[in-house]
Amino acid sequence: MAATWRANTFLLVSFPVGLATFTFLVTAIALGVGLAIIWVGVPILAGTLVASRWLARFERRRVGFALAEPVPSGYRAPQRRGMLGWLRTAIGDAATWKDLVWLLILMPLGIVGFTISISAWGTGLGLLALPAWYSAVGDPGVDLGALRVDTLDEAWIGIPVGLVVLTLAVPLTRGAGIGLALLGRALLAPSERRRVVELERTRAGAVDSQAAELQRIERDLHDGAQARLVALAMDLGMAQEKLDSDPVAARALVAGAHGEAKRALSELRDLSRGIYPAILTDRGLGPALSSIAARNPVEVALDVKLDDRLPAATEAAAYFVVVEALTNVAKHSGADHCRVRIVHRRDRLQLEVSDDGDGGADPAGAGLTGLRQRVEALDGTLAVAEAHPGTTIRAELPCAS
Repeated sequence: MAATWRANTFLLVSFPVGLATFTFLVTAIALGVGLAIIWVGVPILAGTLVASRWLARFERRRVGFALAEPVPSGYRAPQRRGMLGWLRTAIGDAATWKDLVWLLILMPLGIVGFTISISAWGTGLGLLALPAWYSAVGDPGVDLGALRVDTLDEAWIGIPVGLVVLTLAVPLTRGAGIGLALLGRALLAPSERRRVVELERTRAGAVDSQAAELQRIERDLHDGAQARLVALAMDLGMAQEKLDSDPVAARALVAGAHGEAKRALSELRDLSRGIYPAILTDRGLGPALSSIAARNPVEVALDVKLDDRLPAATEAAAYFVVVEALTNVAKHSGADHCRVRIVHRRDRLQLEVSDDGDGGADPAGAGLTGLRQRVEALDGTLAVAEAHPGTTIRAELPCAS
């Protein structure tokens, strides 16, 4: 029955939502096109495009509610920074026009769905109440248009007929609601071809990101810990030669070697933390980020709302997004404060890192590109926005096991 009530709720709400959406879009588009000749209409049309994205996001949630499964978006990522870059990408994106088609046809389809639901349930419930209705009205009877009830005995026949109508209303309205929701998903979700292309792109990006990460680890080992271990071996060798002839110099070399050993251990510890921290495996995302935030030079306000452990891949991606973002804040932003907010909603993990610095983060830079590839490899999204002041990084990751 849950599917039936979801379907009927979807049908009943589609009419008022479709009416409001249709009225807004037709008015805004007509106004924008009419004033485009004096350029006033251009920002109106741009605002309408932005509003359509918000309306389409709301519709994905409604369709996902009706189908009991999330409906993903399939928008192309902007190739250039700024509002103009976003608009240029959105105009050339087929998903934008599919959104508009759905938002415009929702009103007539909503009227049909609303009529089916109200008629089916109203007729059935009305027939069940027919004896009480006749008793209240009395003579000259009840006129139902195509049917007239003149006696109480005829009115009692309405109860079994009403039960039949209600029995038929269940599959009828459920089928209508699910059918309308499936049409919405076909227009609002990315096509299979688009999904395949996106998966190929993100998987290729993940491979490139992994290769770059391996090169970084090799470089850090070669330039850091390996060089210190070579120096350590040389100091110990010289100390061994001087052990009998010059014990004082030998002790100094051993002390130096001891310092090199501690520094090498520290670099190896930092390197292993960058690969996969033990605290993340043992205690989860919240404690792992708390340890990072405590060591960050910039003050970090950490807000993590998680009810349970997440899948390992999701935890790792979220951890490295925050670590890289906090590193960039400390090195480049000039910020005094930073806020990290993480919340788990249904099957998605929403992550946001914002600061009050100078801004100017480059979404196409190597660091953010690597993070985006890591997130997209899990079918997630990552966006960078200038907050004035500061920069905000938002990521969304799937949490399905």
